Amino acid sequence: MAIAATSQVLYDNTRNCVMQFTGIADGNDVENNVVKVDASELTPVPQSLKITEITYDVNGGIVQLSWAADNPVPFVSLMGHHTFDYGEINGMVNTGGDSANGDILLSTLGFEAGSSYSVLLKMVKKFA
Repeated sequence: MAIAATSQVLYDNTRNCVMQFTGIADGNDVENNVVKVDASELTPVPQSLKITEITYDVNGGIVQLSWAADNPVPFVSLMGHHTFDYGEINGMVNTGGDSANGDILLSTLGFEAGSSYSVLLKMVKKFA
């Protein structure tokens, strides 16, 4: 069965977007650079996104978030539970380079049966 995962858009307006992702592993598989934030499905469609806050709870492994690009660019590894607030630096910007498309990928590392994650991303849309 692999990882039973859900993705929810909690809020999407002209400037901001909030999404939540959850997953529970049965020990048979992992997620590897799965598109969790598809910028082309947001309204309006942004050129890229910057993350203003990450709130997470990861049990039994590591969740790695990456910017989608020809070669995905990991930007944070999450273990345990915490909130990263990037407001002081005006948000974490996409460092995927010229091949970045604005999407955010998720990978699970070291997940076994019963491992789980819940990740909440608060983002600001960028249009130029």
